[in-house]
Amino acid sequence: MKIYLLLIDDEQFFFYSDDSEATHEPQDGGDSAGKAPAGFADWLHKQHDKFMKRWHEAESGLAHWLRRCWEWLHSWSHPDEWMLSQLRSAKRIELYHPASRTEDEVFAIWQNYVSRQRNRHLVWLTINGVIAPFTVLFAILPGPNIIGYWFLYRAVHHLLVVWGTVRAGRGGVPTELYPRDALDMPVERDDAGKTRHAALVGGGERLGEHVARSRAPRRR
Repeated sequence: MKIYLLLIDDEQFFFYSDDSEATHEPQDGGDSAGKAPAGFADWLHKQHDKFMKRWHEAESGLAHWLRRCWEWLHSWSHPDEWMLSQLRSAKRIELYHPASRTEDEVFAIWQNYVSRQRNRHLVWLTINGVIAPFTVLFAILPGPNIIGYWFLYRAVHHLLVVWGTVRAGRGGVPTELYPRDALDMPVERDDAGKTRHAALVGGGERLGEHVARSRAPRRR
């Protein structure tokens, strides 16, 4: 898993991972890793793809309205959550950092970041876990219980983040540090106004959101 320490300016920085660069490593195998579970996982993945295709192509009706609501709710989450949740299954971390910073400094910053995120998501896991059971009351209303789905989804998501950050914080994921001169330069905007960084392939997906959220106080 590739993670970058990116600079906003001389004082502000953030950790970033682009899901388009995610390395899909084979799972540990063995005889028990087996054929039937693999077949079921493949079927489940295909069903998920079909659902997501219909979901994103809906331009009217209930599916369109639900997607708009779901996207609005997602706008409240921080873009680093995908990266943190992936730590639960990462085989290794390749941490790329500015060459001007020492490995000891970068590793300390990383460990502090992981610890803070673990504590923050543990609080929200507790809050969402307490609220989720009560949202079944909304099931009496017509239409899908999107409020109930949201709190349950967020509770599960926070759990995955806590799992990943605990694993990374306890050294469960080998972490290799790679200095890069290009990372000494801050993120910038191109002529089209899109946030980019020269060290990232393709400029970086959702990079602008990371910068905006890193500068502003965090929401839930």
